Amino acid sequence: MHVIRYLFSFQEEENTKLLSTKSNYLKWMSLLAGGLAHAMLASNLIFYVYINDIKARFRYDQKEVEAFASMLNAGIGLGFVPNLIGQKLKSAWVLAFGMVLSTIGILMLWSSTKMVSFYEDKSWLMALYFLISGLGGSVGYIMALRFNADHFADDKRGRVIAVMFVFIDSGMISFTLIYYHAFPPETRFERLLIILVSFNAVVYIFCMIFLRPPSSNIPSVDESELQTSGFKYETLQEERQILKETSFRDLLVNADYHLLAWMCSLTFAVSLLLSNNMTVLTKEEELSSFDNVTTLLYPPIVIVSALSFSAVSDKIKNVVSRITFLIIGGLFLALSSLLNAFLSSHKAVIATALVLAAIGTGMVYTIGPTTMSEQFHIDNFMRNWGIVMFMRAILIIILHVIFGAFYDIEIKDTDGLFCKGLHCTRNGYILTCVVSFIAIGLGVCLNFRVNKRRSQT
Repeated sequence: MHVIRYLFSFQEEENTKLLSTKSNYLKWMSLLAGGLAHAMLASNLIFYVYINDIKARFRYDQKEVEAFASMLNAGIGLGFVPNLIGQKLKSAWVLAFGMVLSTIGILMLWSSTKMVSFYEDKSWLMALYFLISGLGGSVGYIMALRFNADHFADDKRGRVIAVMFVFIDSGMISFTLIYYHAFPPETRFERLLIILVSFNAVVYIFCMIFLRPPSSNIPSVDESELQTSGFKYETLQEERQILKETSFRDLLVNADYHLLAWMCSLTFAVSLLLSNNMTVLTKEEELSSFDNVTTLLYPPIVIVSALSFSAVSDKIKNVVSRITFLIIGGLFLALSSLLNAFLSSHKAVIATALVLAAIGTGMVYTIGPTTMSEQFHIDNFMRNWGIVMFMRAILIIILHVIFGAFYDIEIKDTDGLFCKGLHCTRNGYILTCVVSFIAIGLGVCLNFRVNKRRSQT
């Protein structure tokens, strides 16, 4: 009998080890898939690279090309909808839907380059293609955030999100280099699109294989670590159940959620507008030769900022709140806007403003989702963060439309496409500065509420 019990015990131990090994393998492959999904999203975030080429080829005004950027980011903001609708389905089906959308959107954009005269007075159709492309690229990105946040413990979540965010900027660098150096200027836009449609298809197939939630047969990473650390696991499970049952109606009347959601949405919108128009700024100052530097300088700084501040935030989050880091990120964006509005007539000032914007972007894009998952729990993350992305999309549309309108007003030549001089974008950058300070104010209010609540417990 003892021998039989020993054999059963040994077999159970071996099964547990096998499951643990399989879980670790899935965890790291899921992280790699998540990183590739973020790199795929990068193809939608380099609009600033080809904004002037589209404008010149199709003879669109600034409001129209700003609308393209808006619709592209609106698609990204809507990426959570297919994920929510498909929660009952296998992740592979949702990812397949994302791949179809991405392929259709990019191929339709490619087809427009073959019929330029047809699309010159149909900017609305181009905007629709950008919307579909953005939506297709974001389905995998949202799923990657959700699953990888579930795979890793809370004290590693900031760094995990930062690692995936690094793939975004690595993708931006790679696609920018390809755009400027791999093809002749007259055909580089359509050739880039062919590369993107192929890359996105490969990434989506990889995600279908490896991007999935943790195995239900063994404790997830954060649960097992909490058990070994002496945390009251039963209490955690009770809290999780309460948070799982939080309704959408309850969320809408939660003041803390509104403060955090609007703060993140506003800073994200400002960040994207600053990046999308970096080549517009150099064009108006007749410094387009500097574009090779600015477009390649921006992503690495974002990477360093994301990795550095997320790691620091993980280490000292009990001393300096993550919300404080978000406030600092908003301040960097505000300072960048001020420089662009009044002083960016020289390369050194443009570079300084770009560095400030990149640092702020790295901070808010990695610490924002981490803060959301901690303040309102990972079980509600897809819904809660999806709402932020949707709000961001609406704000981006509004800001881009206003920015483009300010620019077009300043064009003196009625037949001209491009405005010359710092005055062209001054009002637009003043707008982004004001929006940044509104976000900072919301962050200060949220920090005060959280600290007051903690002092009372």
